[in-house]
Amino acid sequence: MKKKAAVHLQSLQNAYSSLCGLTMVVTNQEDERLTEPSGLSEGLGLLLKFQGKSLEKAIPNILTKVKDIQKPIVYETSSGFKLLIAPIITKQYMPYFILAGVLVEENTKELVEGIVYQSKPLEEHEAWKRSLHGARVYTMERIRLILNQLEELAEIMGILLDQEKEENNYAYKLQLMNLIHLMDADSPTWLQGVLAIFNRVMGLEFTGYATNDLDGEPFRVTETVGLNADHALLGASFYPGEGYLGQVGLSKQMGYWEKADRDPRASFFTGRGIQPKVVICYPIKHQNQFFGVLFGGSTSIPEISEELADMGMLVATQISSALYALNKETSSERRRIRIQTFHELAQAAVVIKEKEIFLQMLIKSIQQHIDSAFLCLLLDPQDGGGMKIYTPFNDHTEDYSAYAADVEAAYFREDKPGVIMFRRPIQRQWEGRGLVEFPIAYEQRLLGVMAVHFNNGLQQEECTPFLNAINVLVVTKLQLETTNVSFSNADIISLLHDNLLIWNPEAHHRGVRARELTIGFLQELNRPNDEIELIGKASLLTEYNPELLSKYFGDSPVVLVLRQFQACKAGRSEEGTPGLEPYAFLGKVLLIMSLYLEKGEKDWKATLPVSLQESLLLPADHFLHSLSMETMEPQPEAKGRLTAREEEILTHIMQGLNNKDIAEKLFISVHTVKNHITKIYEKLGVSGRVQAISQMYQSPLPEPNKKR
Repeated sequence: MKKKAAVHLQSLQNAYSSLCGLTMVVTNQEDERLTEPSGLSEGLGLLLKFQGKSLEKAIPNILTKVKDIQKPIVYETSSGFKLLIAPIITKQYMPYFILAGVLVEENTKELVEGIVYQSKPLEEHEAWKRSLHGARVYTMERIRLILNQLEELAEIMGILLDQEKEENNYAYKLQLMNLIHLMDADSPTWLQGVLAIFNRVMGLEFTGYATNDLDGEPFRVTETVGLNADHALLGASFYPGEGYLGQVGLSKQMGYWEKADRDPRASFFTGRGIQPKVVICYPIKHQNQFFGVLFGGSTSIPEISEELADMGMLVATQISSALYALNKETSSERRRIRIQTFHELAQAAVVIKEKEIFLQMLIKSIQQHIDSAFLCLLLDPQDGGGMKIYTPFNDHTEDYSAYAADVEAAYFREDKPGVIMFRRPIQRQWEGRGLVEFPIAYEQRLLGVMAVHFNNGLQQEECTPFLNAINVLVVTKLQLETTNVSFSNADIISLLHDNLLIWNPEAHHRGVRARELTIGFLQELNRPNDEIELIGKASLLTEYNPELLSKYFGDSPVVLVLRQFQACKAGRSEEGTPGLEPYAFLGKVLLIMSLYLEKGEKDWKATLPVSLQESLLLPADHFLHSLSMETMEPQPEAKGRLTAREEEILTHIMQGLNNKDIAEKLFISVHTVKNHITKIYEKLGVSGRVQAISQMYQSPLPEPNKKR
């Protein structure tokens, strides 16, 4: 017991002992005392052996006989002495009792004395005689009053004990919950361990976790704790909206039910021999990502307190955060691999001359990243010979032929709207499959369709930018076939840089800005034109690994500049190496301008990882300082701040949505969108989308008007 609680109990006991004029102590049936005796009298000490537990176990013997009492009583011992005993009723602890005494009736003192002389050792007779004559003699009314006082004392002590127990339980449960932070979320047994902690914290009989990997498919219980084989829920499934758990899976809101064993929605449990009185369920979600359903219940407790429900929510939040972090880490790795794959496919589009070989390799690469049950690329040969089919599968030709015929009838007949419908990917049902159809279009002409079945919405969201970028490669390859031209290095650099608009628009803008700065600086230094052209190309590709770029260009000057840039960035200078001097110089210039864009005018010099010669550092510092002074010159006042609606539309413009997409998303007309965009351009002082997007990357968004 905490020292604070023990002090409170002792103080209360001391006060009541003084009030009643009796010795008191609080103990349990095993004589485990919560307090020290108050007002200890010689008689009670002799009777109950307070100096140590007696061989006869006096207190346990007495309390065994009265263990079921609900009210204070008068208990008479075999020797004639009387005790007052009051039970302390608590929710959590085993029963405790207040012992008070001793009392003796006036008319029985001689009889009691005779029993003492007969039963006690001779050497104790004098002590017993003194205690007998000093024993309290109360009237029945006085005893009744003391019993009432003891009942009040017992009630107060019970409340203190329950509070102390709750505090201990709360602290213990918090310690348990802290263990979740110490557990390795990468471990295959992590979720099982978390469920065990959740089960103990909540005081439940069973706990489980269910998830569904595919949208519209049933949830499946993947982990359980606290259930025996006869009541197995592992592997059981339920649909969104079905029963208690399905309702939480559908609404993504916490659910709590009492008297669940009488509710037909509990059939998921009752059908498996579990009769829960209470069920609680939490959605596991984080930042709009939904992972599954955490649930628990008990067949014995009738309710779960609000405090416990809140603690359960904390556990659910920890699970959600951990799953989100794991998923994000995995998603980032998948994204990195997709970017690398795109780079390799872009290189293959240039290197592989045979269109058929390239397209077949492309569709197989896509399948490796999406793992779709249905995937194909359909191209219109424009000769009436039927759609050309590319698919990673070899044993489903009939299905894909039927689908190709359906696509041809839907989009490629003269009486069909064709490309007009393909402003963006279309979701369509075909033969019971939910497909997303990506257009392959060029200059208002529909060339083909890429169809994909995604496992869930999250996979579709992740892979859509990748497939949009792939479509650009397909169109480029088809145009190369048609025009019979080959890519130059400048074309490849432009393609790689434009690719950043899909994967990392901010990096794309930094590349453009770095190109402006490096070219401007070299022009001020009167460097040769070939150096100016070279650093302009390298500035656009600083986001790429030089070793990857060497696959495109070999050990070209662009790659050599970027290698020197990376070496300087890592704190290594290769100046003085034969043949690398001009590239080392350009690498340092590129590093200076990159750090300036990243750190700003005040901090770029302090963050230089390598020391630079004054012959380069001074003119660079002067160039950038003069540049900063130009930007500090008074600018014309903004023509107006954006409204909240205009800011919202500008955000959608930056995301690449067209006017029709924005209108549908905001539930307004296309005409209204056009009017808003015209006002946005006027306020920003630009003439088109490209300039608006560029300006947004260069400067913060104007604050919208505040509503009054």
